[in-house]
Amino acid sequence: MQSAQQVLNRRIIWVLLGAIMCFLVLRTYLRPRWEMGFKWESYVPGEEERRCLKFLQTTMSSNIGILTNLLDHGEIRDKAAGHQVLSESEGLMMLYAVQAGDKTLFDKHMDLVRNMILDDGVIVWRVGKQGEYITAASAAIDDLRIIRSLLFAYDRWRDDKYKDLAHKLIRKTKKYEYTTHGLVDYYDAGAKMAASTINLSYIDLYTMDLMARIDADWKIAAERGRDVINGGFISDTVPLYRKQYNYETKSYSQEAEINTIDYLKVILHLSEVHSVPEAPIQWIRQQIATYGALFNRYDSGSGKPTTNLECSANYALGCRIAANIGDEDLYEVMKEKLLSFQIIAPGSALDGAFGDLTTKEVFSFDNLQALLALQRSALYRQTIKH
Repeated sequence: MQSAQQVLNRRIIWVLLGAIMCFLVLRTYLRPRWEMGFKWESYVPGEEERRCLKFLQTTMSSNIGILTNLLDHGEIRDKAAGHQVLSESEGLMMLYAVQAGDKTLFDKHMDLVRNMILDDGVIVWRVGKQGEYITAASAAIDDLRIIRSLLFAYDRWRDDKYKDLAHKLIRKTKKYEYTTHGLVDYYDAGAKMAASTINLSYIDLYTMDLMARIDADWKIAAERGRDVINGGFISDTVPLYRKQYNYETKSYSQEAEINTIDYLKVILHLSEVHSVPEAPIQWIRQQIATYGALFNRYDSGSGKPTTNLECSANYALGCRIAANIGDEDLYEVMKEKLLSFQIIAPGSALDGAFGDLTTKEVFSFDNLQALLALQRSALYRQTIKH
C-alpha cells in the first residue's frame, strides 16, 4: 500500500510533467514563425521588364532613392512631387528585388529606407531631394509593404539583419499605427498623434497575416480590416469601394467619384488572400469589353466613367490581380494595355519607361507597379492559412 505522501508525490510529479509538456507545446506553436516556408524560384526577366528596371535604376534614381517624378517642379506641395523620394517607392523596389532574388538591389534600397526612419522608429513617407525630412508622418500601407519585403528577404536569404529590422518595424507599427479599432492611415511623430481613419486601399491583409505569425494581435487587425473593406462595398450593381472609413464617426467617406487606383489596390489586397468577390472582377472585365479601357475615375452612384484618361498603373494593378486569381486571359489583356504605355526609344534616357516621351511626365509609382506586373508577382504565391 502506498502512503498518502507517496500518492501526493506522484501527483505532483505528474502535474509537473504535464506543465512541462504544455510549455513545450505552447513554445512550439506560439513562438514567432520567421521562416515562412515559401518556395523561392529563379526566373529570367523579359525584355520589357529589363528595360523598365534599367530606366528606374538610372534615369529615375538618385543617391537618396527613386525619384517621384522625372521632372523636378522645385517646390514642396501637399502631395509628393518632383525629386522627392517616397517610402512607397523604396518598398515597391524592395518587394521587386526579393522576388527577383537580387540581394544586392534589395540591400541598397533597404539601406535607403533606414535613412528614412526617425529616432523613434517611424518611417517618414517622403524626404526631399537632399534627403531632408519633409514630414514626420508615416503611411501605414508603405510601412507594411516594407515589412512584407523584409519577411520575404529573411525567408529567402536567412540573413538576420532582415529579421532584426522587420521585428523592430512590426513593433513600431503596432505602437503607432494600430489602435483598438485596427490599422490607421498614419502616425504623425511631430504632433504625436495617430490618424482616426483608414483608407481601404491601405488594408494590406496579406502582410498583416504574415505579421500575425510574429505577433498574434495582427490577426485581429486583419479581421477588423476585412470587416472595414466589406462594409465599404457600394453594391452589386456598382461593385466599387468607398475610399476611407472613420473609426470615430463609424462612417465611410461619400465621394462622388472613385479613384481607380485606390479601388484596384483594394482588389489587389483581397486577391492576395483569395477573398476577392466575383462582382469586382466581372466589373473590370466589363470595362474592358465596353470601353476597351480602365479609366482613372468612376461615378460612385452609376459606376460610369467620369473621365477618358487612363494610366499605366491601372493596367499594372490589373495584371497583378489577374495573376493572383489565376486568370491568364485577363492577365494578357491587362499586359497588352500596360505595354502600350511603355516608351521604346533606344538611346534615349526614357527608354523602357512607362510615361510620356513628349512631355517627359513619368511617375515612379507607374513604373514600379509595371515592374511588379511584368514580374507577375508569381514567385511568392502561397495560401496563408487562417
